[in-house]
Amino acid sequence: MRFSLRKIYWFIITGLAVTLVVSCAQVGSLGGGPKDTAPPEIVEMIPENYSKNFDNGKITIKFNEFIVLDKINEQLLVSPPIKEFPDFRLKGKELVIKFKEDLRENTTYTLFFGDAIKDLTEGNPLHNFTYVFSTGDFVDSLSMTGKLVTAFDLLPVQNAAIMLYRDNNDTIPFDSMPLKVPPYYLSRTDESGNFFLTGLANDDYLVFALNDKNSNYIFDQPTEEIAFLDTLYHPVYIPLINPEDTTLNDTVSVEVDSLTIDLTDSSTQAEIVSDTLSDTISKDSTIEIVNLFMFLQKDTVMRLMDNKLIRLNTMQFIFSMPADSVDIIVENKPADSVWFLYRWSKTKDTLTWYLHEPGITVDTFNILFSYKGDTLDYIYMPVKPKEKKLPARKKKNEKTKVHYLGLSSNMNDKAIPGSRFYLRFNQPVEYINFDSVLFVKDEDSIWAPEFTFTDSLNMKIELPYKSEPGVHYILSLPDSCIMDWNGYYNNAKTFDFHSKELKSYGYLTLNLKPEKESHYIVQMLNKKEKVLKEHYFVKDTSIQYKYLKPGDYLFKIIFDKNNNKKWDTGDYLKKTEPEFVTYYKVLLNIRANWEIEQDWSFDSNEHIPPPLKRKPLKK
Repeated sequence: MRFSLRKIYWFIITGLAVTLVVSCAQVGSLGGGPKDTAPPEIVEMIPENYSKNFDNGKITIKFNEFIVLDKINEQLLVSPPIKEFPDFRLKGKELVIKFKEDLRENTTYTLFFGDAIKDLTEGNPLHNFTYVFSTGDFVDSLSMTGKLVTAFDLLPVQNAAIMLYRDNNDTIPFDSMPLKVPPYYLSRTDESGNFFLTGLANDDYLVFALNDKNSNYIFDQPTEEIAFLDTLYHPVYIPLINPEDTTLNDTVSVEVDSLTIDLTDSSTQAEIVSDTLSDTISKDSTIEIVNLFMFLQKDTVMRLMDNKLIRLNTMQFIFSMPADSVDIIVENKPADSVWFLYRWSKTKDTLTWYLHEPGITVDTFNILFSYKGDTLDYIYMPVKPKEKKLPARKKKNEKTKVHYLGLSSNMNDKAIPGSRFYLRFNQPVEYINFDSVLFVKDEDSIWAPEFTFTDSLNMKIELPYKSEPGVHYILSLPDSCIMDWNGYYNNAKTFDFHSKELKSYGYLTLNLKPEKESHYIVQMLNKKEKVLKEHYFVKDTSIQYKYLKPGDYLFKIIFDKNNNKKWDTGDYLKKTEPEFVTYYKVLLNIRANWEIEQDWSFDSNEHIPPPLKRKPLKK
């Protein structure tokens, strides 16, 4: 018994010792510390960056860690362009670049790597690394910095090509070079739409930006978005504090309310340099921020862009431009003289056909489209939607699908005070029997309410009642009280809602004060940038917005130069810029039962982006 106790005692002591050792060993975590987020650092470059008289055709760049190349064929941009892509070889912590062709004499070359160089372990990129050298006795040292945004909504454009052209071609007109040849200098925008080019010669340049769909650096596709300066640009000297630091971090991140910066005032220059570019640019630099606005040119070639059966007995045709003069021939059309009705969109580029089913005997229409005497397209259009293919076992149990007339109404919380109630149908209506229809307004019940068709196709009716604040409404439609021209009836439906009290809404007076009289469009938008209201004005104007739901609202001005009451895109060959836009600098918060008044002074030099967090447009 004594032996057993001694043995047990020994085990207890040993266990406590082991536990103590283990717990002490666990004080220091083996997790490896914080994650490495630092990009690879350049230790040495042979020849050095910004070297002159480059003649050996090879560049060696040494790093402090092992690296990998990510999509180097896509990210590397060489200016001026070369015919053969260089050879890249990784040797330990070194990157060796060999050119496969003879380089031009007395020329400054720029190698823009984008984010192609990353460390091996964590994939941290060396952002926008640029290597510059010259085959002559001096290195071109001028630079250009700017920002590219979409013209319509000022959204930053990421990964778009920024292209500069020199007037050094005797056979191609200067303005036509973006349509014919690759650029002389080339760079890309970052995720904020910023761009930076260096190693530029002392010359005047045509500036062009391109969403290059086919990667040939030529504007040759109608779907390629572009931007341009309407005047030639002369680059400026932006000396770097540390010439070895040739990454573009902090060199183009100028954050200002308006994209257009007036640098004529010396205090403004000093403030911008010290606040945003101090890491790389000397304090006495004069910086000209180039603003480019990307747009898609108006299509001048008539095309049938899409055709589809959007639902039963409803076809839709979408064209590249207003197409109400396009001739359409259905070769196997029904004998019925009225086998369809049609409606054009407001812009005349979308045509909708509503088919009269009883007179149609074919499964597919053969349709010929022609424009100004030339054949535009020839299509085979199915008349009915495709049926899902089911196994034989499931087919036996499958119920015959019943089609109903589709309808919708504004009898919901969107019906603001004073608005009339309506019903909208997805096919022309042939028959309505409202004898059993019930309309209830609080305690008042109205059977067989009156109605009026408001369109020529009999697809919308309006009830002679206006929404009143704080009232309970019910509209009850029994089954089969409405029939469309194909014999489909409505399903029973009830619309039931309480209209809001006046104190549930907010009210805004917006005082618009343009710098000069012209034609303007002001739009009220929600945070998803959907247009809610739109007004037109030419001078100082006050607009009252009533019955606004509580929430944040965005306001946008369109400078409507041609007074056609819509935003217009640009045209490069005509040197027509897209119409400018600007946003109010903050979201206006509307509260229930509040009235606010806001002044907004603006001018044509403002291009203030919306005060929203938005992802850049990737190209």
